[in-house]
Amino acid sequence: MIDGEYTIRMVSLPGDIHGAVRLSEDGFANIYINDALAPEARRKAFEHEARHIAHNDFYNQKSIQEIEGF
Repeated sequence: MIDGEYTIRMVSLPGDIHGAVRLSEDGFANIYINDALAPEARRKAFEHEARHIAHNDFYNQKSIQEIEGF
């Protein structure tokens, strides 16, 4: 993942959701991080979402349960 191919947005999310990522049609990633998290939890949430981008989780046939390890 290259800086400039994504933006990080601090937003209000439900308490059990630490982060999310959404790709635009051109592949640009918007990473949403729960602004209620402590700094270390924010970092971990960013790293988790970045792994989804790095592993191309948006372009495979795996279920969300497989991707998230449920």
